[in-house]
Amino acid sequence: MHGRQGPLAVSDLASPSPVSQAFVAAAQACGLPANADFNGPQQEGVGLYQVFQKNGRRLDASRAYRGQAPCANLQVLAGVRVNRVCFEGRRATGVEVADREGVRTLAARREVILCAGAIASPQLLCLSGIGPADELARLGIPLVADAPQVGQNLQDHLDYSLNLRLNGPGLFGWGPRGTLRSLAALPAYRQGHGFLTTNGAEAGGFVRSAPGLDRPDLQLHFCVSNVDDHGRRKHLATGVALHVCALRPHSRGSVRLASTDPARMPRIDPAFLSHPDDLPLLVQGVRLARRILRSEPFAKLGGRPLYGTLEDESDDRLAALIRAQSDTIYHPVGTCRMGSDPGSVLDPALRVRGVSGLRVADASIMPTLVSGNTQAPSAMIGERAADLILKDRA
Repeated sequence: MHGRQGPLAVSDLASPSPVSQAFVAAAQACGLPANADFNGPQQEGVGLYQVFQKNGRRLDASRAYRGQAPCANLQVLAGVRVNRVCFEGRRATGVEVADREGVRTLAARREVILCAGAIASPQLLCLSGIGPADELARLGIPLVADAPQVGQNLQDHLDYSLNLRLNGPGLFGWGPRGTLRSLAALPAYRQGHGFLTTNGAEAGGFVRSAPGLDRPDLQLHFCVSNVDDHGRRKHLATGVALHVCALRPHSRGSVRLASTDPARMPRIDPAFLSHPDDLPLLVQGVRLARRILRSEPFAKLGGRPLYGTLEDESDDRLAALIRAQSDTIYHPVGTCRMGSDPGSVLDPALRVRGVSGLRVADASIMPTLVSGNTQAPSAMIGERAADLILKDRA
């Protein structure tokens, strides 16, 4: 059921940790079905994740699509910030950029394509005069096209992480033990195997919070390292982290300009848990994650929580923990929504409504958040955008 001709290589993990396999066994002991291929006949179940790797090495989109050799028709400018899209009337004619040499304009013969992501793409549109008219007027930005939905509809996967201290094979951590283990694994890594080939989140699953649902609404990520506060909080120990997120959140946030300075970050309000249905679902997910870590195939490894307990607690207590400790898992989408309706930011060919010569091709175009990770769908959006551009030129 997998394509085999594309540039992105999808592989099984070269050397998954036995601890990750213990997690899968523990989840099965809790009644969750095994799934050896989440991109196969069904998504539901638990198992080891497949990875974008080739010979045990990460194959990112840049290397996959353009390789190692220079491309004759591509020039990459590093250390350059795009300030805004330039217009003649309502036609995009290029971009204004800034670097150490100053501010200059790069002209476009055909069209401009923004691929800056769900945060920076709406920021650039607003800085260029495409956005909510009242907001642009308040900041003194000349209006090119009134587009109230630019920067709205922000969706993201809110993530709650359970971190455990645990010593086991294939686990990472700070301190002498973790350093020595990594150094010892370097020869195997050069051969394309060993625990250094890990993707970090080796195992996980897609599960239904209730039997009557037609598809999974929760996702689990099991990581072979503590991921406390996005890894910013360090612990002198090896360990694991089990993440849980609601796949289709109802909450909607926004990205708005903080100022007219392109170097200043925009105002990002994810509005997590603003919809009343999101928190109860995450409470169920955290309760399930704790039950998995308490079950015998995993509990026998002897892990200890960094904080709190793995025992069951009341809904109110779990809700308070989720509000205090959950955060993004880096899947923002939706702020330049495409659609067939006139209120959408983009038309179905990814062209910005109200102007010409301008498209957007990144995760910001998604009307709703996909039920899983966003890297592969973002690559697909790029491929589809290329097809649409070639079709228009033909």
